[in-house]
Amino acid sequence: MNKSELLLLDWMRKIHQLEYAHCFQSLFYTKLEKYIGISSFVLTNIVAFTYRFPFINYPWVKEYILPLIAFIVAILAGYQAFIKPGEKSETHRKLGLEYEKIRHDIEPLYLLASDPQNPELEIKTKEIKSKWNTLNTLYVNECYYKKAKDKVKSFNKYPKELNFIPDNK
Repeated sequence: MNKSELLLLDWMRKIHQLEYAHCFQSLFYTKLEKYIGISSFVLTNIVAFTYRFPFINYPWVKEYILPLIAFIVAILAGYQAFIKPGEKSETHRKLGLEYEKIRHDIEPLYLLASDPQNPELEIKTKEIKSKWNTLNTLYVNECYYKKAKDKVKSFNKYPKELNFIPDNK
């Protein structure tokens, strides 16, 4: 394998990892939004039905517990309104799709890399590098990046990571 092929495979591996990392981050925000919404709904209904049907004979429940539950619902609603997990989920999903498009652009280029003298190789490589550089970057939680790295590694599709700078261990 020549250097161009190795470089393109390394790019594909990195992009594949970022693609999965953003998908995992998107799923996290989707689940977060769902859990906050369901929790708010359940807690709100508990408070509403408790006031509607006065079967609780303990005054401390109505004086302390129900206001506390209402306060928690207000916090959850405010958190969801300001953090906007649905929007973050969609942003990460779209970014993951952008990485996937770039990875698919590299695949046919990898076939050209078998001939390093091919003039089209350099032009296409610069185009892909330009696309990659223009993508917005978003923070991905380290656990999702590690999960993505393990998933991509499990495909046994890419050679070992290229190490341009040796470790001093």
